[in-house]
Amino acid sequence: MEVEFTGRQTEVPAAARAAVTRRLDKLQKVLHGITHVHVVLAADKHRRIAEVTVHSPHLKLTAAEESDELALAAASVMDRLVRQAQRHLGRHRGRKRSSARRGTAAVWSGILSARDVAAAPGSTRVVQTSRVLPKPMSVDEAILELEADGEDLLVFRDSGTDQLHILYKRKDGRLGVIEPEG
Repeated sequence: MEVEFTGRQTEVPAAARAAVTRRLDKLQKVLHGITHVHVVLAADKHRRIAEVTVHSPHLKLTAAEESDELALAAASVMDRLVRQAQRHLGRHRGRKRSSARRGTAAVWSGILSARDVAAAPGSTRVVQTSRVLPKPMSVDEAILELEADGEDLLVFRDSGTDQLHILYKRKDGRLGVIEPEG
């Protein structure tokens, strides 16, 4: 990581350098892979300005802060950059997590054979996954569709209550319905 200090109308004091490098360690814990940091410290009549730009492979952060002392401005601008990095990473993680929940289709995991379950006791594996969009229909319509498809299982929404139901063929040849309670 390369850290570059630039002073405009002022020399870069050691206190400001120490404040930046101390808080840069904290920023590295939040934002991994920082390649370049450019710190610009400027002095106008009665104000001191610190501008910091941080480059990483996937993100470029910039912040500026104004104060009476250069060290205080440098410290507060680094704190602002840490908050920016935390906010960015939080949004990124939130998008990754919410994308898995966005789909409205129900997922049905297929049937496991007895050989698969017996082969690895305690560790069950899914061997087939199907996505279904439950259609609104009555139980009678679901029975007709189950028999027409030749499947052993049908997921549907009850048109009267709009609740999710599962119609399945039992081992004895009869049909069973799984309804949510309440």
